[in-house]
Amino acid sequence: MPNTPPALPHSASYRRALVLLLLGTVIVHTTMFLSKPVVSYRVLALGGGEHEVGLVSAASSLLPIFFAIPMGRWSDRGRVPVLLLGGTVALVAGPIGLGHAGTILGVALVNAAYGAGLLALMVGGQSVVAGLSGPGERDRNFGLFTAAASLGQMLGPLAGGWAMSFAEGESRLQATTRAFTAGAAIALGVAVAFGAMVWVLRGTAALASSTHGTNERAGHGSALALLADRQLAVAVFVSFAFIASVDLLIAYLPVLGEHYGLSPAFVGALLALRAGCSFISRVFLGVLVRWGGRLTVIIISAGVAAVTMVGLVLFSHPVLLAVVMVLLGLTLGLGQPLTMTWVVEQAPQRLRATALALRITGNRVAQSAAPAAAGGLSSLVGIAGPFVLATALLGAAATTVLPFRRRAR
Repeated sequence: MPNTPPALPHSASYRRALVLLLLGTVIVHTTMFLSKPVVSYRVLALGGGEHEVGLVSAASSLLPIFFAIPMGRWSDRGRVPVLLLGGTVALVAGPIGLGHAGTILGVALVNAAYGAGLLALMVGGQSVVAGLSGPGERDRNFGLFTAAASLGQMLGPLAGGWAMSFAEGESRLQATTRAFTAGAAIALGVAVAFGAMVWVLRGTAALASSTHGTNERAGHGSALALLADRQLAVAVFVSFAFIASVDLLIAYLPVLGEHYGLSPAFVGALLALRAGCSFISRVFLGVLVRWGGRLTVIIISAGVAAVTMVGLVLFSHPVLLAVVMVLLGLTLGLGQPLTMTWVVEQAPQRLRATALALRITGNRVAQSAAPAAAGGLSSLVGIAGPFVLATALLGAAATTVLPFRRRAR
């Protein structure tokens, strides 16, 4: 019989660990979503256009396509602390490198390495949530985890827009350097939050693996064979569609803002509004699932987001754009936590973190392929291209879930 680490009881330690995880997640996403739109502005400042913005945005997802599943296996085998440590180092070093990259190629290379570090933090964090959660707590805990991410996604663009607003008398390139420096400073808080969390969780199953116990088979098995489960495969695709839409929105809203004559600060405020509304919907995710069921919520949110996305290219008035961002925030925020729970419940216990990593692999394929495809589409149909692509993906996501919803009824 292998030694089984003790499960973490619902105690003060459990609550402290969850709070520290959520705090660290807020900081991770604050830094990440400060950097994402600023990367677009830096590419524009270096002479790039819409196509280059798409390629550089896609670069951050290139390495994670290959690293996600091995990281998931590491997590299943109890190496979450290693992932959290490596990711924290990358979170601090990434913005510094981006702020000193003087060519578009340099920005793309640093962005690729930065994306791999962020992946390690996401795999580790999701594995801890799975390890802390009983069957009836997953929607709630993944909702809180992604709500913390939304809070960071709200604060990040605001901080980036604020840092870049002091551009009077200096170039846009210098303004992006200052914004990246602010991001690196914020990232230092992750070391404190996650370090304290690891200390609280030391010796428990929540940190050792995502299976509430360890055995010699943990992490063993074909990751791609998991896709033979149709529900798990659809969950991965739905996650793909939602994350691609969010990434297209973040990457191309600065370009749309330049087209409409909007300031970087206002674009940052729109992105923050979207994230703030996602925060609200994720906090109440447990209530929504109890009301309508997980699959119903996915179908409605994907359908409404698909229709609303078109409004970005139909309306240029700031107030109307703000209304569109509210609707997008409330709906786009639900896809990730719902698919996390769906994947965990469909996967074998010994491969939960690996299945979550497979979902992340799909996300990174989306984040790599969608902006690049949107860049090419923009050269054909103009600025509407990325948002039309997002509409098509969200509509397809709602359609693929419908058969399972009918079967459940």
